[in-house]
Amino acid sequence: MSTVATEPAAHGSTGPRMHGHALGPLRREWTKLLFQRRSYLIWGGAFAIPFLIALALYLAKSDPHGGDGPLFFQRVTGNGMYVALAALSALLPFLLPLAAAMVAGYMIAGEAELGTLRIVLLRPVKRGSFVLTKWVMAIVYLAVGFALMLAGGLLFGAIFFGLHPMVTLSGSTVGVWHGLGLIILCCLYGLAAMACIVSLALLFSTITDSSLTALIATIVIYIVVQVLIAFSYFDWLRPWVFPNYFLEYLNFFRDPIYWTPILKGLASFGAWSFGFTFVAYLLFRRKDVLS
Repeated sequence: MSTVATEPAAHGSTGPRMHGHALGPLRREWTKLLFQRRSYLIWGGAFAIPFLIALALYLAKSDPHGGDGPLFFQRVTGNGMYVALAALSALLPFLLPLAAAMVAGYMIAGEAELGTLRIVLLRPVKRGSFVLTKWVMAIVYLAVGFALMLAGGLLFGAIFFGLHPMVTLSGSTVGVWHGLGLIILCCLYGLAAMACIVSLALLFSTITDSSLTALIATIVIYIVVQVLIAFSYFDWLRPWVFPNYFLEYLNFFRDPIYWTPILKGLASFGAWSFGFTFVAYLLFRRKDVLS
């Protein structure tokens, strides 16, 4: 009788235990990120850059219909809703890839530098799960940065210029909440683009035991690809490389939304992210960890 009575309780407790066991590595990686000063520097920068953009344009009293610079900068002074988009336009070409390469390049190589990688792998954990956990936490790290950039853009845009209905690239007008939804879609697209940089940096992080080397290798490759596709001779290369699609988020602000280039960009990001991460797993699975 007692055996029958205790079996359901034991069986019922398996679910939460397994759930907690699965989330354990994610919690540990998140805690590591919270104890790194660079996390707060990057997150603080993501929040502060919209403030700097809004302040500079407010003091300059720029003409919203004239001037040069990244797209959406010209419209900021007439509507604070564009501050977040101006920040995204300014950060996406280089600073966000740099942040993505920094955090992902440190994920595994940083453990080797500190001498903790071998200790971590002594636990009963599969190397595939280990690599995937590192990748997921790097994406979460960047998602926090995007959220802070969006929050800073809306806050300082409201303070300096107010929040008003937005004019799309097609000339139509959308309400504040509709515009906010489009901005969020743009940020999610940017996060998907950064997943490629994360995967590439994670690949180098499994090859080398130096996080700085992984960071530099990732940025060098990214810059080289950017330079190549800037020349008309390499037009044939553009459809095959993910940096070519970074600015396709602008198509969210067409009426109706121009989905074809957006979906092509997402497909490219997904393919490259999966490919880089899978190769990282294959290399790390066979790697002799000595530190």
